[in-house]
Amino acid sequence: MNILLIKQTSLGDVVHATASIRSVRMAHPDALITVLTSTTASDILRNNPDIDHLLTFDRYRVKSDWWRRPLWTLGHFARTFSAVRRPYFDLAIDLQGSWKTVIFLWAARSARRYAKGRWWFVECFHQPMAHAIDEMNGVLELAGIKSCQSVPILSIDRHAAETVSSALKKLTNLERPIALLCPFTRWPTKNWPISKFLALAEQLAEDFQVVFTGSSTDRPQIEEAIAEIPSVPAVNLAGRLSLLEFFALAARSKVVVAGDSLPMHVASAFDRPLVSLFGPTNEFLVGPRNDTAKMVRAAVDCQRCYRRRRCPRACIDKITVDEVCTAVRSVLEQ
Repeated sequence: MNILLIKQTSLGDVVHATASIRSVRMAHPDALITVLTSTTASDILRNNPDIDHLLTFDRYRVKSDWWRRPLWTLGHFARTFSAVRRPYFDLAIDLQGSWKTVIFLWAARSARRYAKGRWWFVECFHQPMAHAIDEMNGVLELAGIKSCQSVPILSIDRHAAETVSSALKKLTNLERPIALLCPFTRWPTKNWPISKFLALAEQLAEDFQVVFTGSSTDRPQIEEAIAEIPSVPAVNLAGRLSLLEFFALAARSKVVVAGDSLPMHVASAFDRPLVSLFGPTNEFLVGPRNDTAKMVRAAVDCQRCYRRRRCPRACIDKITVDEVCTAVRSVLEQ
C-alpha cells in the first residue's frame, strides 16, 4: 500500500502529527508511507522510523520571496507538485487542512482523499474543539485507520546527543539534574515574564542545574536576565542548539518549564516531567496529555482570546512563581 500524509506547520503541530503517523504505521505495517512537510519542520520527521519517504516544501521562503523570485517560486511549486503526482497513492490524507496544504492533496493521484477541515471533493473531518491530536485521528478514522497513539513520539539523533553531552560537560554541573527553562514563544502574549523565570531559577538552583534555551534572537535578553542573578549558575544555550540537539537536551532534562510552544510538545514527546504555562491559548486543545505533565493557568477569568501580539488582560502574567514551583514539585513526585 502506498500512502501520502501531509503536515507542514507549525513545528509543534508537526510534533503532534507524529502520533497520527504512528497510528497509520500500526494499521499498515508494510505500507510505503510518504510525508510532505515544510523545510523548517523536516528535522522533526527525518529520523522517524514510521516514515519511508520525506518530501519537503519551503513554504516560508515562498511566503517571503515569491514577489522577489517569482520564477523560483513557480519552479518550486512545480517540483513539489511533480513529486506528489509521480507515484500513485492508494490513500492520501491532509492532516493540516489549510488551502496551502490541500492543494497538494488535490494534486496527488489517489482515489481516496481525506482532509481535516471543510473542503470540496474530499471527505473531511471538522471538529475544531477537539484536541489537535484527536482531530487528526478523526481524519484517520474516516480512512478506516484506528488511532492507537494519543501522545507524540520523537527519536534522538545519536550525533546530536553526543554534541549536547560534550557541550554540557564544559558548561554545567552534571552532578545535578537539569531543569530546562524555555521562557519565549512565537507569540508575545504566551510569554510568562522573564523576571518570573529568574525567580523560578533561583528557587530551583539549589537542586538543579538550570539551563535556559530559546532562539538566537532570545539569547541577548536571556543573557541580560541571567546577569542579574550572579549567585545562580544558570547556563544560556539559546541560539546555540540545532533542532535535533534541543531534542537531545530536552530528553535528558529532569524537568521542563515552558509556555505553549515547541519545547512543550518536545518534552511531552519524550515524556519528561513538564510544567506548561498557558495564557491566550486553550490548553484542552493543544496541551500535553502525559501523566508527567501539569498545565498551569492563572486563576482569572481568561477568555483564551488567541491574540498574538497584545492581550489587554495579560492573563499569563498573573501566574505566580509559587504556583509554578508547586507544579514542578508535583510532576517530580509523579
